[in-house]
Amino acid sequence: MKKVVKVYAVAVLVVGFSLMAVNAHAGEGDSAATKLGRGIFNGATCWVEVFKHAYLTAQERDPLTGLVFGAAKGVGYGVVRAASGAFDIATFALPPYDKPLMDPEFVFEGWATEEVEE
Repeated sequence: MKKVVKVYAVAVLVVGFSLMAVNAHAGEGDSAATKLGRGIFNGATCWVEVFKHAYLTAQERDPLTGLVFGAAKGVGYGVVRAASGAFDIATFALPPYDKPLMDPEFVFEGWATEEVEE
């Protein structure tokens, strides 16, 4: 069972990256495939928000606050990112294609520039 989950997770990431790469290469940054790829990628990587916000909060304040407050904040952001990914997947055929629900568009953006809210 664990092997099936790992293979599925890798396949989802590969498909998501492939869809985004094909559209970026073709010069179509705002197509249905881009929206679908963004949804797949955000759904698959939503769990990274926990670590991202724990890290950012620890950098802004102290490690214990980052571990507790930042991780809790990251769980919330992760749920929102998963919902955003699900929405993009469900509505990928409907415009607009170039308006992501979350800012930053992907979880791996903004690690050094994002500020922690008070």
